[in-house]
Amino acid sequence: MKLRIFTMSIISVLISISCIEQKTATEIIPIQDNPNPRTMARGLFPEAPDSLISALGLEDGIPSSVCAFLAKADGKNILFDAANGAPDSRLMHVLDSCEVSAEGVDYIFITHLHGDHIGGLLKEGVAVFSDADLYINEVEYNAWKENDGLRAVAKAYGSRLKTFSVTDKLPCGIEAIEAYGHTAGHTAYKLGESLIVGDIMHGVALQLEYPQYSARFDMDKDKAVETRKTIMKMARDNGLTVYGMHFPAPYYIR
Repeated sequence: MKLRIFTMSIISVLISISCIEQKTATEIIPIQDNPNPRTMARGLFPEAPDSLISALGLEDGIPSSVCAFLAKADGKNILFDAANGAPDSRLMHVLDSCEVSAEGVDYIFITHLHGDHIGGLLKEGVAVFSDADLYINEVEYNAWKENDGLRAVAKAYGSRLKTFSVTDKLPCGIEAIEAYGHTAGHTAYKLGESLIVGDIMHGVALQLEYPQYSARFDMDKDKAVETRKTIMKMARDNGLTVYGMHFPAPYYIR
């Protein structure tokens, strides 16, 4: 009888822990911005040999996407990047389907300042997310501070644009991680057991197994290769789920 009571107590504790873990788990929602299928052209990976591309069946292009990610943590709505803001953008449609209004977004964390990651921040020069604080790595900000696109974003968001270093404490327990190479201050973010890694890979079907090949978009190819290897090792060693802005569906790797 005592053994049975002890066993039932252990089961009750495990159930309670499981419920707590489910309740506090961070929810990450991919937002595929492109309405039509998207591939990265084979020519964007000039250093990858034709024999490898052929062996992988990627002659016609490498499956890809343009994504942002919505996270719900600590009662806050958090965007990682804001996609491209094109006329056919699905960003606002998906947010609406998640019952999140533009005014309901609390924080936006930018991986880097390419147009397909910040285009959705503005509409006709006005801030789309009128109540959100916008976070940009200071290294990335300083590298682009003369860029007209960044200037427009800075003007629209005003004091709500906040720069940070990777050692700074960020809201909702988010950790910034150096992911330099694609751009000068390209930044990944860790939230719970999730890594949002921006553009460390443009062609997962090639670069996951062969990280030594960079896309033409990478500004510092050697650094981008190093970052790709380091980030993916971190994910494997710590059992993290990796979300990428150009990963094809389901937009993450476990």
